[in-house]
Amino acid sequence: MSRKFTRADIAKTIAGAGIERTNAAAIALAIIKAMADALIAGKAIEFRGFGALEVKERKAHKARNPKTGETLIAPAWRRILFRQGRD
Repeated sequence: MSRKFTRADIAKTIAGAGIERTNAAAIALAIIKAMADALIAGKAIEFRGFGALEVKERKAHKARNPKTGETLIAPAWRRILFRQGRD
């Protein structure tokens, strides 16, 4: 059974370093918010030895509905890309 690693797990890990649990939760939330804000601003996030997160934009392009064969314009969109580090 696969279990997710959540914000609470991050806070628990931070609390294990000797920081109070409530402060650890606030630190975890601040880190996640800072990462989200950086990605929204289009900045890349790099963790040396682990990997990097960056936002990639895909331009609008012609696409085809496979059911009807109708040609349409697929809108531009952004996605987050993770590239793993060497370690």
